[in-house]
Amino acid sequence: MTAITTLSDRLKAVVLATPDVHTLYSPKTTLRALGTQLLGGEHEYQDRSPKVAVSETRHGTSIRVSVGVTGERPATSVARNLHDILAKELAAAGARLPLSIAVRIATIS
Repeated sequence: MTAITTLSDRLKAVVLATPDVHTLYSPKTTLRALGTQLLGGEHEYQDRSPKVAVSETRHGTSIRVSVGVTGERPATSVARNLHDILAKELAAAGARLPLSIAVRIATIS
């Protein structure tokens, strides 16, 4: 396992343990996922893609996550809370600064 994979798995666990988050989606865009299918990719490939996208370069660390929330609290509050939790986790992991954290609320149920 690479350091990026380990960090992605660690962040996945943190996201799923966050109150009001009930689903974690692949951060791929719909267009990219559709392109993968059309070019011969299988659903199995999508299931193996990381649920928390982590990119580390010499310019910093970027995180992309797409979640479904319960709707019990405003989605913006959940997104802010999730951002703060991820920022703390990245700091604890010693992620390269600056951080870029993108939280997308994909569904509200």
